[in-house]
Amino acid sequence: MIIFANSDVARWHVQTAAGFGSNIECTTNFDYFISTAGQKISVFHVPYPYDRGYGETFEKTLDQAIPHSERVVVLCSELHDDTVSGIKRYDPKIGYFLCGFADTLPSTPWMDFFTTSSYFYKHHGGEILNQLDPYKTKSKIFDILLGRPKAHRDFVYNFIKQHKLEDHVVMTYILKETIPSENSNDWIWEDDGLELIEKDIKWTVSQVKYYGYQMSLSQVVPIKIYNETAYSVVCETNFSNYYSFYTEKIVKPILAKRLFIVLSGQNYLKNLRSLGFKTFDGIIDESYDSIADQNHRFRMACEQIHYLISQPQEKILQQIQHITEHNQQVMLSTEWSDEYFKLLREFLLAHTEQN
Repeated sequence: MIIFANSDVARWHVQTAAGFGSNIECTTNFDYFISTAGQKISVFHVPYPYDRGYGETFEKTLDQAIPHSERVVVLCSELHDDTVSGIKRYDPKIGYFLCGFADTLPSTPWMDFFTTSSYFYKHHGGEILNQLDPYKTKSKIFDILLGRPKAHRDFVYNFIKQHKLEDHVVMTYILKETIPSENSNDWIWEDDGLELIEKDIKWTVSQVKYYGYQMSLSQVVPIKIYNETAYSVVCETNFSNYYSFYTEKIVKPILAKRLFIVLSGQNYLKNLRSLGFKTFDGIIDESYDSIADQNHRFRMACEQIHYLISQPQEKILQQIQHITEHNQQVMLSTEWSDEYFKLLREFLLAHTEQN
């Protein structure tokens, strides 16, 4: 069996998953792959960013590989409008491993952001999470950390302003191109453990050191902010209806045992529950998750912000405890990468056994 990998990343995944015998040969040399006789599988890792010619090269090579392959695997850790549209046009012989879900596209979960964003807290930072007091009433109701401008983030930002709710929330919105790290009101820094690697931070994915461990700034659970606020508003990376993409933005409130309201695409919460998590319907109205119309969905989600601001924290925090304890346990106890590699290995093994 010979396996073509379209990149070193794809080859690493193959070698990690399929390290079960010498009958598997993995190559990134496409000419060698198509000229060699025998059973063949192709494994493709979807590039990010997908523009700047990377997506075009990916699709061209995939088109060339399909006729020479018994089966094809596509690994996609970044679900965006262009990447999902690109991979959805291919035929059923492809096995998809996605960091989330895409409508009408049968796939296997590859929850890469769950793995990378929980790793530090699972293996090194458990005592840091113990600094949180999730069921104690707070001085503010919500954290709303919006990151860079997008339409759904504009909607929340404007909702808070229009309804004069600023005093009830901790809200940040990065509206500048580059923000000096030092002496900037645009960032709310942790009091302990954080070391900046870059002087000027443009993206929250910039690398930092947190208690000596290198990670993305966006993966740091904001202990200081969470101890000042009761609940979280999560504005995910994307909000298209035809896929759900799960990032560190949802991992952090789950790790911190918090109620969350999510602005993303339709069925984001429904798909999250399919991974074993619980959400908060019955405590709040989560019917917003099923609404197709974007502005209606955002408005209904924001109305839950307004509702919770009017409710006594003691009552809500007591009601959510069994849900948030469950969610943290699922996030920390599930070996997301082990499950992914097990399923990928089974896919490859099943194919070799069939032949």
